Amino acid sequence: KSSSSPSSTSMAFLVSNISGNENSFLLNYPIIGTLKNLTKTPYSTHFKLIPIKIQATHVVQTIQLEDQLMSKPQNHPTPNFFQFEEYMTTKAKRVNKALDEAVPMQHPAVIHEAMRYSLLAGGKRVRPILCMASCELVGGDELPAIPVACAVEMIHTMSLIHDDLPCMDNDDLRRGKPTNHKVFGERIAVLAGDALLSLAFEHIAARTIDVSPNQVVRAIAELGSAVGSEGLVAGQIVDLCSEGKQVNLSELEYIHVHKTSKLLEASVVCGAIMGGGNVIDV
Repeated sequence: KSSSSPSSTSMAFLVSNISGNENSFLLNYPIIGTLKNLTKTPYSTHFKLIPIKIQATHVVQTIQLEDQLMSKPQNHPTPNFFQFEEYMTTKAKRVNKALDEAVPMQHPAVIHEAMRYSLLAGGKRVRPILCMASCELVGGDELPAIPVACAVEMIHTMSLIHDDLPCMDNDDLRRGKPTNHKVFGERIAVLAGDALLSLAFEHIAARTIDVSPNQVVRAIAELGSAVGSEGLVAGQIVDLCSEGKQVNLSELEYIHVHKTSKLLEASVVCGAIMGGGNVIDV
């Protein structure tokens, strides 16, 4: 109330600030709630009702308590975020192991060596992982989806071997390594791609377990459609016929959809089929 009473001046300032902030942390404490209510009347009335010394003591104690609570470490549980990189790495390892087992070295050695050379050359394994993920998404276990996931990667590898051939794109490198025909010759490379394509469908039919024959047939049909003259091959044909020509947006989209997207889509659809997904899920 006067310049000779610093406590009253500080107190009035503090009460004024608290009363102006409805969300203040301090308002949770009884003493501060009381002070807030008292601001409905002039400050002089407040200080007649409550001794300034007591007010200041309680406010200081309250502020100290707030500081202690705010500075205390909060042990909140760590959010359980999806670990994408870990998921991709784990699935890729399983795919690589299954592919290695699917194409063992045997007679004639040169063809199996050529098949393994490109099939096990690395890569992100996006297509087989999509297949396994969609199987799990509809409530299935990944085990029945592994053969079709391997088949998808075999077909993808076949397309890369053939795409690199001198009669196609004539590429010398693939994933930082010499292309198949540069290592084994053009004739062996063609046959290695053919063998991988054939093995893909055999692998689904012979190695798939714990699903109905109908699911196996549906997956084979889906994959065959994605690869044939209305799928991957169609995209490759239009790509070859477009060389040296001005391509419009519609034609470019057709190439990408058929040469790339069709097999990606089939990977997801086949996984959902193997996982027991219904028509709506698939």
